[in-house]
Amino acid sequence: MKTIMFYSYKGGSGRTVAAANVAAALAKLGKRVGIIDLDFEAPGLQHVVNADDTPQFRNGVGVQHYLKSEIDLFELVNEVVIDLFADEAPLSRFKVPPGAQLVYVMASPNVRRVDAQEPKVPAHLMRLVERLRDKYSLDYLIIDAASGIRETYSLAADISNELLVFFRWSRQHVEGTLRLVRIMSRMNEINPTPLPFKLVASASPSERELESIPDADTRDKLLLIKDKTRKRIEETLSEYSVKPATIFHEIPEMIELKWRETITVFRDDASPYEALARKLFEGSE
Repeated sequence: MKTIMFYSYKGGSGRTVAAANVAAALAKLGKRVGIIDLDFEAPGLQHVVNADDTPQFRNGVGVQHYLKSEIDLFELVNEVVIDLFADEAPLSRFKVPPGAQLVYVMASPNVRRVDAQEPKVPAHLMRLVERLRDKYSLDYLIIDAASGIRETYSLAADISNELLVFFRWSRQHVEGTLRLVRIMSRMNEINPTPLPFKLVASASPSERELESIPDADTRDKLLLIKDKTRKRIEETLSEYSVKPATIFHEIPEMIELKWRETITVFRDDASPYEALARKLFEGSE
């Protein structure tokens, strides 16, 4: 099983929507997939996968209750985990190949604090990962991690094989992400098993979109900004020996997703989320 952590320096990067859609795209490709919401302060996966009208969500119990030893692993798997493609489940209207699966471990919106420094917490999380792997024979586990540099980062990183860092094409996101690159590169230098990471540009304006701007001065300025920003990103990645030393994948700006965050990969075979899933799948083969 390969575990991939979806992460961002700042919120609003489209990370959660991407995590849900990539997980669904991997299931669409016939894989057995799990997804865990570890964004304790602002869980949102339930809205993207349409699980906010399920008995599990209404019960208000989430993975945090297990990590805080308020419920045991058996209760978590039976009361919180949802097989999203099962009959009458939130994604049951979508068809996946025989044997494919997507199981979702939700976070409770009522519990915002888990002490990641408490020794039992990472141990509990590791047992959950092992239980999901064994019970569902998972090929992939997707982790939707909280944004920012905080203690819960280590919780997600410790169970992950790879890290995808999402950012928007804005100064705040780019500068924060490059700072993150420097920090993680230094951490990897002292880590006996460094965590490889790749950058994903979300809501990225395409060259075609920029070139269609009628005002020539505005168009040229924006094209120049994007070109300079890309070069700066690549120079920083190269300086810190990140491979690939370029943006791994770009998700174009989607007007629909500005207001409707949902699963889209079953409507469009050319979805940038499915393209990302295929990249991850091909890279693991």
